[in-house]
Amino acid sequence: MKKVLVSGSGGFIGHHLCRFLKKRGYWVRGADLVHSPFLKVDEIDEFLILDLRIGENCLKATEGIDEVYALAAMNGSIEYTSKVKAEIVHDNVLINTNTAQACVDNGVKRLFFSSSACVYPINKQDTDEVIALREEDAYPAMPDSEYGWEKLFSERMYKSFEEDCGLEVRIARFFNIYGPEGHYDELLAKAPTAISRKVALTKDGKVKIWGDGEQKRSFTYIDDCLEAIYKLTQSNINTPTNIGTTDLLTINELAYLIGKIAGKKIKLVHQLDKAQGVRTRQSDQSKIERLLGWKRKVKLKEGLKNTYDWVKGEL
Repeated sequence: MKKVLVSGSGGFIGHHLCRFLKKRGYWVRGADLVHSPFLKVDEIDEFLILDLRIGENCLKATEGIDEVYALAAMNGSIEYTSKVKAEIVHDNVLINTNTAQACVDNGVKRLFFSSSACVYPINKQDTDEVIALREEDAYPAMPDSEYGWEKLFSERMYKSFEEDCGLEVRIARFFNIYGPEGHYDELLAKAPTAISRKVALTKDGKVKIWGDGEQKRSFTYIDDCLEAIYKLTQSNINTPTNIGTTDLLTINELAYLIGKIAGKKIKLVHQLDKAQGVRTRQSDQSKIERLLGWKRKVKLKEGLKNTYDWVKGEL
């Protein structure tokens, strides 16, 4: 039985991935600062409470492991990542450098690293013109945030360990992964869960939206993301690969769609002083479709309904 480590397994994608891999017959160890409140005892073989900013703890986490899924990171909404810069860069770089070295020291064969669409240059995303971001567009580099710079550095760091030390590395750039069992508070949540919370709680129909709401995004449902992660990790694709969809819409359209799902007539209140990130962010999916035959299965409306129903139930 192949043994895998999921770092960041207390988080949204991490705990879903533990469950996904366990169902496929893997022996699964999780490691994080906190245990996921959603992960049941029989959905994981071992869970270690560890601070992965400490090298010794990364050695402990990777001991006896064949494959590592490196998801541990500080992350959150655009407002969070634009305000908490030093801590994000400091902590995430420590986690990743320690993880890479521990993998080499413990003879781990392969590592998956969860990068981000935030690595892409701001000049390709700062107007209403839609430019589908291809993997090669990451250079010349000019990410819109320090979080994006950290992700880009970590990609290069892991690839250096591949070239110098033989660690096989697979890298995905995520485009707005969403679904049930994630953060839904305003500061840490992504747009689908944050807006679902606002819609569920509104009594007068008013829903606050950061910025003018005309910023465009595409969203990827968690189940589709997990399948793509797995396919990519088991493949021979050793260059960064987008995991996203082409279902582009404005945040205003997203809010109205969630309102429709909730059966509520909503009125948007725009907060122009709030962070809203880049103007347009769209994924080019041609690489993963061509090389892995992967396409999203869960349509946006279905995924949003699942997410809204879960958030409403939690509230």
